[in-house]
Amino acid sequence: MFTSGQKIFALTFIIVFVVVISYQFYKDREKSPKLFKGTYWVLLATIAMMVGYVLLSKVVG
Repeated sequence: MFTSGQKIFALTFIIVFVVVISYQFYKDREKSPKLFKGTYWVLLATIAMMVGYVLLSKVVG
């Protein structure tokens, strides 16, 4: 389906993207911690929804 070069590019892109976004998040959180109150619940809910979707699609499909 995908060539090995495309898989390597996608994996590299995802890793770099997550690292940059995480760095910016922590940098912004230090500047104004009031704005980031409760963000872990949003992250947890997003991950739970993604896992739920994958599990549901495996059960149905």
